[in-house]
Amino acid sequence: MSKEESSPGLLSKMVRFVRNPTVNWTDLDSIDADRESQYSKQMLKEMIERKRRNDFVRRREFDQLRKLRKREALQGQRTEDPTARPSFFQSSMASPDDRAVTLKKIDEIEAQMSQQWWKSKNTPTPSELGDSAATATDSTIATAHDRAFAPTAPASLPGVLSAPTAVQPLFSGESLLPSGASEGAGAAPSPSQAVPAAAAAYAPPPAPEVAPAEPEEFVHEPDLEEAAIRFANGDHAGAESGLLEVLAQHEQDDPQQQLEIWMTLFDLYRAIGEHERFDALAIDYAARFSRSAPLWFSMPELLGLQAQPAPAAPGFAQREFSWNSPTTLAAQSVVALQASLARAAPPWTLTWSRLAAIDEAAVPLLANLFTQWAEQEVQLTFFGVEALNTVLEARTQSGDRDTSPEWWRLRMAALRLMGRPDEFELVALDYCVTYEVSPPSWISPRCSYSSDDGGAPVPEDATSSDLHASGYGDPSSMPAGLESAEPSASLSGHIEGDAVPLLAPFEEQVKPGAPLIIACDRLVRVDFAAAGSVLNWAAEQQAHGHAVHFVNLQRLVAVFFNVIGVNEHAWVVPRKN
Repeated sequence: MSKEESSPGLLSKMVRFVRNPTVNWTDLDSIDADRESQYSKQMLKEMIERKRRNDFVRRREFDQLRKLRKREALQGQRTEDPTARPSFFQSSMASPDDRAVTLKKIDEIEAQMSQQWWKSKNTPTPSELGDSAATATDSTIATAHDRAFAPTAPASLPGVLSAPTAVQPLFSGESLLPSGASEGAGAAPSPSQAVPAAAAAYAPPPAPEVAPAEPEEFVHEPDLEEAAIRFANGDHAGAESGLLEVLAQHEQDDPQQQLEIWMTLFDLYRAIGEHERFDALAIDYAARFSRSAPLWFSMPELLGLQAQPAPAAPGFAQREFSWNSPTTLAAQSVVALQASLARAAPPWTLTWSRLAAIDEAAVPLLANLFTQWAEQEVQLTFFGVEALNTVLEARTQSGDRDTSPEWWRLRMAALRLMGRPDEFELVALDYCVTYEVSPPSWISPRCSYSSDDGGAPVPEDATSSDLHASGYGDPSSMPAGLESAEPSASLSGHIEGDAVPLLAPFEEQVKPGAPLIIACDRLVRVDFAAAGSVLNWAAEQQAHGHAVHFVNLQRLVAVFFNVIGVNEHAWVVPRKN
């Protein structure tokens, strides 16, 4: 048999060549296959696009139902009110069984939408369509076309939906029918009617606002008052002997009643840095209560201060230099500081928390001192640096030519010392605009600088792991209702004399409807004069309608605050660990 006779459709192939003169003779047989492939691709793309449009319409309808339900809740309508507008769901539901069927149907629809079954294994992905379209037949296209328009049925859902925890219901099943609904009213609605009605009836009500919980009121043991007063006067030995006497007097009491006395003695040893006595007390505590004692930490070491007890032996290594700024920094104070630093070896610690003003005569002296430090290889630590920045910023306002240029030189020298080139450039630009002269250029400092940005001093050897291990700043040490509230102010160290300069900056942080939380984790001692000013300040804040919380106080200070009467105008909350 010849090749021409064995090749069916030779005449039709010639006809195709006449119709497509630009196509190669060997490619004429693949024209029909290409057309079928293109037709299969187009049909499957149309099916996918149609399914996406349907799901988009479903989501839009559910969103509209939720908005309508929320609008009804805002207008104050209640489903249990007989005078309220009757719900479609109320008149269409027939029985609890029908309601359960409707809820199940809603869950199935929501699950089907969330699973996006058109992207599952049962439906080929767009990349697979290009491979399979070339071999698609008319029967395959017809089957897929019929399946695209098939009604939604639970049997078509993926198998994982049968598990009860695999799919979260769209609406809460805890809401009940209104009290006026009749169980036998009407026949069961069709799925197309029941779904919108159930969506409107089962929309969850808005969550009520929960008022912030107030801390528990601190009621101290009366026998602790004498020890607290002695500690406030600086009599550490008298406070310790008083606490030991109180502990001996209450030895036969219930262990739970003795717990506060033990914790107060632990706090005393932490405050004065007595590690050995703390360990001895911890052993007795563990033997009596059959549980571990609180963790040890030394507040003087955490604050960078020298421990209070035990006079130093001859030849004892001297600690680093520490200086506290007065409220008003005068020229004599700067000269005295410079003389003291000349006799002291670095590192140098300077605290600016109490600074409120700088005399004009002291401005150039302090600027020269900052410039000198920046050019030396010394180690500096600033605490309460925000007070210094506040004073300098207030006297260097852009456009104010009445201010002496020495203030600008002092501020730029301080920023250079602190290693803040970005802020230095901004201040230099304001200086140029104000005085219309070229500002000084940035020069990297040679000194080593560190700061706490306004908090309490922490020595370099006190790592963050040590602080967390001791419970400092841990949320568990905060009172109930204050764990989520972030303290916006803090007190630390020993406060003697007038405490108003330390408390006054906190007034700017008061927010309407929120308490002013003052963290006292690192507050060691408050004397009588300072406690009196704290009392007056707290009473003034209470008169203005502001709530003040002194939290995480060491127990001797907390008891002393109660003795003075601070607890009558503010919340006094001792530490928990």
